[in-house]
Amino acid sequence: MSVTEPSGVVENMMNINENGSVEWIGSDTFSAEVNRTNGTHGDVYGCMASNVVSNASHSFSLKVAGSPTLMLVVQISATSVIVEWSQPSGGATVTGYVVHYSHGDDNMTEDVPATSSSYIITNLTSCYSYTISVEATSEHVSGISERFTLIAGASLFVNVTAEAVSSTVISVQWDHLSACSPVSHLSEIFMVHYTAVSSGVMDKTSELIVSSTEAMLTGLTPYTNYSIKVAEVSEMGNVGPCSYPITMQSDEDVPGPVGAVTASPSPSQVTLTWEPPLMPNGIIIAYEVSYRQTASSEPETRVNSSALATNFTTESNLEEATEFIFSVRAYTRVGPGNASSLTVATLAAESIPTLIKTAVIVGIGSGAALIGIIIFGISIACIVFKRLVTITMV
Repeated sequence: MSVTEPSGVVENMMNINENGSVEWIGSDTFSAEVNRTNGTHGDVYGCMASNVVSNASHSFSLKVAGSPTLMLVVQISATSVIVEWSQPSGGATVTGYVVHYSHGDDNMTEDVPATSSSYIITNLTSCYSYTISVEATSEHVSGISERFTLIAGASLFVNVTAEAVSSTVISVQWDHLSACSPVSHLSEIFMVHYTAVSSGVMDKTSELIVSSTEAMLTGLTPYTNYSIKVAEVSEMGNVGPCSYPITMQSDEDVPGPVGAVTASPSPSQVTLTWEPPLMPNGIIIAYEVSYRQTASSEPETRVNSSALATNFTTESNLEEATEFIFSVRAYTRVGPGNASSLTVATLAAESIPTLIKTAVIVGIGSGAALIGIIIFGISIACIVFKRLVTITMV
């Protein structure tokens, strides 16, 4: 019997061949342990048994879980830490997670369901150093995250608050404490991380370094949620433990211009359609449409639309074959944005030929009226109530 690419401990009466395979001799039962901590997901391993008559083989595919990524390790008290991670992007199906945290030779673990992505470690000893990691388990081989080291309670961020100052500015304040003595090691330099969050998706993170326990985040996008956290920066420039993220929304502002204004004209009316602003900068509460003749110096006529979903309007009673300038702008609670304009000409009325020139009553008889119709001066047959007759030109 042979096992392809074995490593580790193999017991039984055996020969080890030059190619690395293992051959058992003269035994009815066999066992082998193959340790593949660095195996690749999908690797195929085989086992073959043979005698003087024939041979038989069996193979299986190695299942290796991907490695989770530590997203956040935050001290929420002097004796507790919250750990958050992202699920592996590839590899075998994860059957669960194991949170590891150790101090010296004291190794502790906590089992977490496969559906979880966070865990709070409690009952830590204040001022002890801990190494933390997360293991994703699978049917065969686990995947291990990177390791994170901290001193419990040494650097605590508490009372982290934020306030929107304007549509582009948010102020942040916090307290920085330590449960360990002495506290002289506490840094007075901080890095504020802030990230715009749109529909649950985070944009690129921006950073601001300050030397006090408050910061002003400027140049923000109006009416946008920001995820904010504060971290300690050591004298060597290393970024240390951070606070748990908080979320704050910047204030509303006037909207950007509406987009893609199109027009459908007729002789006496124009139907306008437009797209909502690409940068709404708040909640759109109304649209305003205004128009005037291109050659006119009269003030514009304004038409308000207060329905949020309304992005079209039809303006009637316009002069035919006339050029107009239409403008559309959106409103938030702050006020109107810049207008988008479009020049549109109404159509000329079509010349519709009058086919029926004359219709007269030319006689009454037998209880029925006789109506004569002349088209272009030519007499035609016409229908009366009881019979078909022919009339002459009038």
